Amino acid sequence: MSGDDSCLMAGIIYYSQEKYFRHLQQAAAVGLEKFSNDPVLQFFKAYGVLREERIQDAISNLESIRNYPDVSLCSIMALIYAHKRCETIDREAIQELESSLKEIRKTASGTALYYGGLFLWLLGHHDKAKEYIDRMLKVSSSSREGYVLRGWVDLTSEKPHTVKKSIKYLEQGIQDTKDVLGLMGKAMYLMMQQNYSGALEVVNQITVASGSFLPALVLKMRLFLARQDWERTVEIGHRKPAAVPTRDKSRHRHIRRSTHIV
Repeated sequence: MSGDDSCLMAGIIYYSQEKYFRHLQQAAAVGLEKFSNDPVLQFFKAYGVLREERIQDAISNLESIRNYPDVSLCSIMALIYAHKRCETIDREAIQELESSLKEIRKTASGTALYYGGLFLWLLGHHDKAKEYIDRMLKVSSSSREGYVLRGWVDLTSEKPHTVKKSIKYLEQGIQDTKDVLGLMGKAMYLMMQQNYSGALEVVNQITVASGSFLPALVLKMRLFLARQDWERTVEIGHRKPAAVPTRDKSRHRHIRRSTHIV
């Protein structure tokens, strides 16, 4: 998968973050039609299966890609998470996975660290995600996607002073580029600061390049709602009347066991 497909990955990450796990699987499947057997897309499809509590299917899918270097860390971490969610926990399997994780982490590439950090962030482990991403940026200091992800981790923090730091990373990640995930982050930041006109300007940059990118249209609708511009809110809603996903609450069970990974 090339770096030019930022809409595809931004959509997948958006659905992952928003917990729209069926839409996530559909987006990954569409990507796999273009990029056959791409391990990153296979990982996210398996991740969507895992978060729908289809544990054994997820384990099988993750085992098939755990030896691909780019997704080695995130796949093994996801396998540990999956095994801890099983009705009958295989302690020996978890021990083997944790041992493998320690070894692979020693020589992990910047890309592997990126996807490891991304997985941890999506699970809500912000501090651990920062650790992986900061290490990744030491290995690949020019990685724009690394700075974008670091910005998103701060942006979604519960600490206001951390949120304010996020724009520095986001700006660094979208320099001289139209990275969709980075632009979405910047728009979200401006919206949180109640700079609705600035946020709308950023969202328009995305919709001009890709008018059918659903997450940008959803954000645009939210901006018009915040501005109490009812007419334009309805107009945007009619552009995609059936495409805006809704959470399936039946798929989100409370985690009873520890899902500590690393």
